[in-house]
Amino acid sequence: MKRIVVLGATGTIGRMSLNVLKRLKMFEVVGMSANKNFETLLKTKKDFPSALTALTGIKNEEVNFYGKDSIEKLLESTQPDQVIVGIAGFAGLKYALSAARYSKRLCLANKESIVAGGKFFIESVKKSECEIIPVDSEHNAVFQLLDGEKSRVDSIILTASGGAVRNVPLRGLRDVSPQMVLKHPIWNMGARITVDSATMFNKGLEIMEARFLFDFPIEKIKAVLHPQGKIHAMIELEDGTFKMHASKADMRIPISYALNYPKRIKLFDDFTPFGNVTFEKPDFKRYPALKLSYEALKDGDGARVVYNAADEVAVDAFLKKQIRFTDIYEIVLKVLQKKWPKTLKNYEDIEEVDKKSRILAEEMVNTCC
Repeated sequence: MKRIVVLGATGTIGRMSLNVLKRLKMFEVVGMSANKNFETLLKTKKDFPSALTALTGIKNEEVNFYGKDSIEKLLESTQPDQVIVGIAGFAGLKYALSAARYSKRLCLANKESIVAGGKFFIESVKKSECEIIPVDSEHNAVFQLLDGEKSRVDSIILTASGGAVRNVPLRGLRDVSPQMVLKHPIWNMGARITVDSATMFNKGLEIMEARFLFDFPIEKIKAVLHPQGKIHAMIELEDGTFKMHASKADMRIPISYALNYPKRIKLFDDFTPFGNVTFEKPDFKRYPALKLSYEALKDGDGARVVYNAADEVAVDAFLKKQIRFTDIYEIVLKVLQKKWPKTLKNYEDIEEVDKKSRILAEEMVNTCC
């Protein structure tokens, strides 16, 4: 049996991962972590009684490890074959780097690791002789489309639903509420990613992720609106042929694929890709964050870190009703307009830029409205 550790076990990806692992008898969950939600963590452990537990955010004697070094101790104690990195946000970078040193495969659901870490992260994981299998539905789909492809790939195309307020008139976006934005029409996701789906900051982050994960030119990575959520990604081949990946909009499918690759395990019987399927170019007036992602990619390492960090701060402020929906983009733009380093060579440099940009974003939140 392969030994699995689930980081971020109480979050959306973590819960779905454990749901999949309960069905797959060829895996043993040997460890799981959470930030502060120890009650859910301990409740979850009942399904995996041999798993060791870790808490990063608070002290609690009921878990095996707690504190800032708890995940390192968890990984060292369990020596897993694979680690599911379901921790949200910039914090995932540090723990993904640790996981790569102890395991042979990262089932990576934390896009911020690649967005902020860039070349440094990819090279660090390779040095550890660990492979990355993306869990994000779009990148998991691209990974499958590229696997074994012998023709030259001309472009990678990521699909986007457009979010919950995609049909709200532009003039009305300023006043949409968090409750409206969180009602995603297709996916069941965490709060930040659901808001980012509506602004398409999430798609901007995914474009950045694809740049480094697949070592692909910026100008050859595109995004299209696909409201039905049946097609998760496409690749365009040199002769003009398009290959598309279709599946049910359920994150348990890419999670299962990442765990079992190169094998596949059937989990669902009730999906059909037929019916209405449409694609259209995204409107940069409605989704200026998407255009901004290409500019940040060209501006270097610091800009990518800032794009993610400032968005995290702004989305949190929006969810707390401290700023308006359209202020999210304005705050990220203003923070990006500061001078940031082109090259970041190690984790400490990346973390420093992340901290500084968050402070600036928080100051702008406080003076925004």
